[in-house]
Amino acid sequence: MTTARDIIKSALRKIQVLGTGTSLSNEEAQDALSALNTMLASFSVEGGTVFYVESETFSLVSGKDSYTIGEGGDFDTTRPYSIQSAFTSMGGIDYPLTSYDSNQYAGITQKQNLGIPEIFYYDNNFPVAKMFLYSVPTGVSTITINSRKHLNEFSTLDSVYAMPPEYLAMLEFNLATWMAAEYEREPLPSVQRIANRTYNAVIAQNKRSDNNISSIDAPSPENQSTYSSIYLGYF
Repeated sequence: MTTARDIIKSALRKIQVLGTGTSLSNEEAQDALSALNTMLASFSVEGGTVFYVESETFSLVSGKDSYTIGEGGDFDTTRPYSIQSAFTSMGGIDYPLTSYDSNQYAGITQKQNLGIPEIFYYDNNFPVAKMFLYSVPTGVSTITINSRKHLNEFSTLDSVYAMPPEYLAMLEFNLATWMAAEYEREPLPSVQRIANRTYNAVIAQNKRSDNNISSIDAPSPENQSTYSSIYLGYF
């Protein structure tokens, strides 16, 4: 369990901006919180630091071939930055979907064919993305999406968060290197080495875990339990 303030203070000690037992001014703390959240956003785009694949199930509408994904969308959830896999379900049978990119999807000449979907294209637009299905689903069915989402930012300096132990060192040492220039400091070579080593270790661990996707059915959004975690993509 840790807070953004703990991570920030540890990072600033590593570049000798903050001494043991000293405190940050409110302005310095808020600037550092902004830097920490900017770093998390950058790590999310890079992708390898997001270890959790979230499985969610949504209802499909017969005859509807495209669905918005994001807060307030057809699939009302946090917008994924990537979809790892997906399948539709009908009559107790699951039908896997093949992922197409924009060029492949554009090459489908008869996009309104009705049937059981075999293909999806995810456009990843912001702030609301869209998923296109081919064939157009008929009958009552659901779709299950296994996706990766951006690391949620720290909402305040002192909210308590749970995280895997390997992430704590990665955040502390990498934030030190991120903030050094703002204080006109050069991080020690040992700090830079540990920042790189912990970052690469987290990515390597997540690659090993890529296939460990939970098979447990995800509850509908209104029934999901929530808790604080910057890694699970929701609160």
